[in-house]
Amino acid sequence: MLTAHSLLAWTVMSIGLVLLPGPDTMLVAGHAARRGLRAGMAAIGGIQLGGLFYMALCGFGFLSVLNAVPGLFMAVKVAGAIYLAWLGLQMVRSALKPAPASEAPRMRIGGSPFMQGFVSTVLNPKVAIFFLAALPQFVGTGPDAPWQGMLLIAIVYALGFLWCALLAILATKAGRKVGQSSAMRWFEGAMGVGFFGLAGRLALARNV
Repeated sequence: MLTAHSLLAWTVMSIGLVLLPGPDTMLVAGHAARRGLRAGMAAIGGIQLGGLFYMALCGFGFLSVLNAVPGLFMAVKVAGAIYLAWLGLQMVRSALKPAPASEAPRMRIGGSPFMQGFVSTVLNPKVAIFFLAALPQFVGTGPDAPWQGMLLIAIVYALGFLWCALLAILATKAGRKVGQSSAMRWFEGAMGVGFFGLAGRLALARNV
């Protein structure tokens, strides 16, 4: 059963989770810096839709399937790692071959910012495993547990929206200052390498 104390504890834990660098923050910062605030917010929209996806899994009781079926966890994990590695490769290639100065800055890699945010969230089984491991400690196993779990997941993504929106604003301002300079190419290259690292971490992830 949820209490004020448990809600506070979950919120504090959620803040730590949101501030931990991951695909979400990298996608939002990358798109906002390269293409502006609108692209960054589009990526946030995709991430939020991914959050609704996990809320639906929790509400219908399917969240534990990833842990109960090792083959499914492995399939999602491999697909997610490949997708993140592909994004990283395209970012590095774009950094090595910058667009002409006459063209508008863009980072249309692996689909629109919205789709990238959604796919990278859905194909990250570590998110589902976190909810699977943490939620029972706060909501128990009663008949209201799925609804309470949905509420707690909503808190995570609400905090994530606030953090990513702030990040998008800051990244947009930074992107306007550096423009198409070599600093922007270095930034995009670093983002690509970061996605390679995230892909490796995801590939090595284990279910609980």
